[in-house]
Amino acid sequence: MKLTYLGTAAAEGWPAVYCNCDHCKRAKAAGGRNIRTRSQALINDDLLIDYPADTYAHALFNKLDLSAVRYLIFTHAHMDHCEPLDLAFRAESCYAHDMTCADLDIYGNEACKKRLENALAVYQDERAKYSYTVVKPFEPVEFGNYKVTPLKAHHSSPNDLVYIIQSDGKTVLYLHDTGTKIEDSIEYLVSNKIKADLVSYDCTFVALPSGGGHMGLDTNVVMRDLFLEKGIIDTNTVNVINHFSHNGKLIYDELVPVARELGFETSYDGMVIEV
Repeated sequence: MKLTYLGTAAAEGWPAVYCNCDHCKRAKAAGGRNIRTRSQALINDDLLIDYPADTYAHALFNKLDLSAVRYLIFTHAHMDHCEPLDLAFRAESCYAHDMTCADLDIYGNEACKKRLENALAVYQDERAKYSYTVVKPFEPVEFGNYKVTPLKAHHSSPNDLVYIIQSDGKTVLYLHDTGTKIEDSIEYLVSNKIKADLVSYDCTFVALPSGGGHMGLDTNVVMRDLFLEKGIIDTNTVNVINHFSHNGKLIYDELVPVARELGFETSYDGMVIEV
């Protein structure tokens, strides 16, 4: 299974949209992997995770055929994860010709469904072919070559989700956006003997003390060690940190050695990992 990190920042991006703090200035001056757009990932070439406003830019920068995406899952309804206005243009019409795949199956909670419906209503193009399935925690859905299980996140709403994604004998645990209070989800992983080949950890706080509905390096270590203890991961699991706020101090170049010492890989926009 291939995971491509299309965007790796929190809601404001890094450099943040309107910010002139030292962390943003250093990132802008350094360029390259220090520049981060809003969070989004792609599994193989056909399963998209979240849809921020930066999706079009992600397609351009990564030379993606967005019409080849057959499935889309939403984690939650915050704008940096669910801003789906462009889906109104996913229709064989004046908006798009010769699409690779006309249909799109979407999965997420009720709040994301409402945001999608509001976005599409702006253009009301009935030629856009999509289906929306409301998913619930701990109830797996299967489509294509995937088995996807929503889990409860610890974020801003009781309906926010994180996901287990399984395909071709491999398992990815995608933990964005969430804090550490996910006891029910951990119990599900243990009870169902889920062992992850890759875990993508929320690291919004980066080098700051973390809390609330996000993690940072301090709680990434705690969560990783708990997963090891409970058999959810092992020493062969790839542990990646992602979803960074500019408030977290360390730009990419500074973060990599710190994270490596703790046993984590540091994501960047365009990073590809195969498990």
